[in-house]
Amino acid sequence: MDEKQSFENFFESISLDSLSEYQSSIESLTKLLNKKYYDLDSVDDHCLVVGSVGRQTAVSETSDLDLLFVLPQEVYTRFNAYDSNGQSALLQEVKKTIKSRYPKTDIKGDGQAVVINFTDRFYSIDLVPAFEQDDGSFNYPDSNDGGSWKKTDPIPEQDACSVLFERTDGDDKRLCNALRVWKNALGFHFKGLLIDTLVNSFYNQKDRSSDPYDLLSDLFKFLSEQDCEQSFWHALGSNQQVTNDDNGAFVPKAKKAHGKLIDATSSDEKEQVLIDLFGKSFSEAVVDGSSDSEEAQFASKYGVAIDERFVEDQFKVDIRRSMEIDCQVIQHGFRPSLLRDMLSRHCPLLRKRSLHFFVVNAASFRDCSFYWKVRNRGEAAFQRNCIRGEIQRGNKDGFHDEKTDFVGPHYVECYAVRNGVCIARSRIEVPIS
Repeated sequence: MDEKQSFENFFESISLDSLSEYQSSIESLTKLLNKKYYDLDSVDDHCLVVGSVGRQTAVSETSDLDLLFVLPQEVYTRFNAYDSNGQSALLQEVKKTIKSRYPKTDIKGDGQAVVINFTDRFYSIDLVPAFEQDDGSFNYPDSNDGGSWKKTDPIPEQDACSVLFERTDGDDKRLCNALRVWKNALGFHFKGLLIDTLVNSFYNQKDRSSDPYDLLSDLFKFLSEQDCEQSFWHALGSNQQVTNDDNGAFVPKAKKAHGKLIDATSSDEKEQVLIDLFGKSFSEAVVDGSSDSEEAQFASKYGVAIDERFVEDQFKVDIRRSMEIDCQVIQHGFRPSLLRDMLSRHCPLLRKRSLHFFVVNAASFRDCSFYWKVRNRGEAAFQRNCIRGEIQRGNKDGFHDEKTDFVGPHYVECYAVRNGVCIARSRIEVPIS
């Protein structure tokens, strides 16, 4: 692998360099709300792009765009005077206004934002109506638990990112991008603001290597040393609390990633580790690679075409929830066993077994459709011309049945898809011996 060029290709491919794909929606919504609340015909006043896109740390074709629209103070006075949950009433009024422009679009006004789920675009928009405060922060409505006003302070966060980009010659942004691709490839939730905050903390420790492989290794080591039980982190720039809602799920995964990176010594080993960590985004960026040489040899030997499908080609991937699949291994005359438990105890999975795959927490994905992928690997799969690798829609209950047929290091993946976006994924190894 040409390491330098491969990394250059990878970082370039995952970076979001322009808002052009979102611009028409931003301008349309801004103009609509300016007319409603200010009687202005403006496509840029009072609207801020916030979130990862606003901090310029989002990856290319990100499917979630966060906007903050600043309303006049008299609107706050009007809804704050409600006897109960004026916050919900405000969200409903903004929703009604947007619905007049997009009558056939799925629009929800719940929680803390008006969520616009386009069917003809690859992204959705979370629009937060807000009120500017004297210190430059913003109050916004939260309709949960009877309604309240919450505070957000995105501008210092954006400024802090810009300063760090300049100080690190863009390395900070590349690492923020890479961690988003990592969490999407592995399939676990990792807040964007927490990613940016931790990368900022990483750079504030000491000078860093200029070699991207060593830089990633150091970063994963830093992440692995965080406290899983920490209640919150202070966000870069704003010093707001970023709560630990996922029990530090990134910490053990970062420890595993760091171990893989430092164990790899040869160019081929490094290439395979990077593909394991970053998935298709890195495999497509590799120059002079050899990680697929064994499968390519099998394909040539048995005259089999590798026609594998990837979820990234079928849907946008933006992991927002954690999901896990497991498998019940069934053999006539024996008590069923769970595959993950068998793997942890190093129990062999033999042929002629029935496999009942299932989404462990399927009830929390009622708003999603499930898709499954079975990939057979090893020489026996090519000899039988049965490598599979297609992505098929499953049933709404999150079940999928297979049988163990021939030996090999197979795997099964499941994807939870909502509005054309894969918001959760899980993978389980199926090593048939």
